[in-house]
Amino acid sequence: MKVLVTGASGFIGRYIVKDLLNHGYEVRAFVRKKVEIEGAEIFIGDITKRETIEEALSSIDAVFHNAAYASDYGKKEDFYRVNIEGTKNVANACMKKEIKKMVYTSSAGIYGFPNTNEWITEESPKKPINVYQKTKLLSEDLLQKYDMPLTIIRPPLVLGAGGKASFLLLSKIEKGELSYIGSGDNYITIAHAADVAQCLRLAVEKGKDKEAYNVVSFICTVKQLFEEVAARLGVKEPRRHIPYALAYIAAILSEIFSKEPSLTKFRVKSFGTTRRISCEKAKKELGFKAMYDLKATVEDMVRWYKNLRKKEGSG
Repeated sequence: MKVLVTGASGFIGRYIVKDLLNHGYEVRAFVRKKVEIEGAEIFIGDITKRETIEEALSSIDAVFHNAAYASDYGKKEDFYRVNIEGTKNVANACMKKEIKKMVYTSSAGIYGFPNTNEWITEESPKKPINVYQKTKLLSEDLLQKYDMPLTIIRPPLVLGAGGKASFLLLSKIEKGELSYIGSGDNYITIAHAADVAQCLRLAVEKGKDKEAYNVVSFICTVKQLFEEVAARLGVKEPRRHIPYALAYIAAILSEIFSKEPSLTKFRVKSFGTTRRISCEKAKKELGFKAMYDLKATVEDMVRWYKNLRKKEGSG
């Protein structure tokens, strides 16, 4: 099967391409600028320009629509231009080219942060809190209206070697700059990028039409995550605790007065509330089985982070 992967040069995109190639797929990587991705055919284009997508779909069987403008903050029009209009362009091009299947990378962010120990399933209420999450939900609704085979995958916080969130987490713990929001005993749901890629591939192979699936590698407390990272880095674990209300007010002010806020409402809710996302549907219907747990994920991130630091030091 020959597939197109949008956003192929991004963090999750590179894992998708690697997983597909490892399982015998022919991969055309749709990227905005020239890059090298071993084993993949490179196609330069832009999802906001429909004509480039149509050209890229020549002889393609299925599309992994992974490209998105993903950020905690930013201009509303930028999110809508890429995540809504771009998705519409991809869907229209797929319809015109009679593509057999689309798999869409959405986000578990569409559930919001209910702060409960109750399991969040694919049918749970949708309460996105920021523009990125809202555009992901709107994109899901948009795609559901098209008369073409579609499967949706919803990852939570995605970590692993090469990730911006991974780098930020490790660098702040290494520098002693990270604090707990509240007690740190709240539960957080995490997916390793390789597990996300695996689930996306299984979606094209076994995913039911117009169905959505959560993908999860493991669930742990924030304290367990921070302590494991600190231990692997060989530094002191975070000690400071900031009351949730105070952190949330600080995030609001940071978003108002800073162009690139270091603290956002999304980050406060991510690390200050409990969110337990169920992956049972993907396990039962797709045969998904996570390859990474807490220790393996942290080992992977720390190995990459230390190598990156070595290269920076010798550069």
